[in-house]
Amino acid sequence: MDVKSSEILWSIVDPSNSRVSSPVTIANGVLFVGSTYKQGPIYAIDAKNESILWSYEIGATVYDGMSVSNGCIYVGNGYKVNVRTYSSGTSLFAFCVT
Repeated sequence: MDVKSSEILWSIVDPSNSRVSSPVTIANGVLFVGSTYKQGPIYAIDAKNESILWSYEIGATVYDGMSVSNGCIYVGNGYKVNVRTYSSGTSLFAFCVT
């Protein structure tokens, strides 16, 4: 989105055909966002042209945003719900941004 005009410059569909309900994080021209898909992929997207640079499945849904500090992003996995089980998120993942 253009900050001056509020014009939407581009949009992208979650490749896992799920929803994104978390806030986005931008660092070094890369937009980071997580998916509510059951395996919770997070995506690194080029903020200028909407191309997906990489993705990583963290094993559970992602409902919160990511934090950035000292060149790394941090994301915790959410929780996983299905018919038989419920498990709380217990992992923290870190990825360096260069």
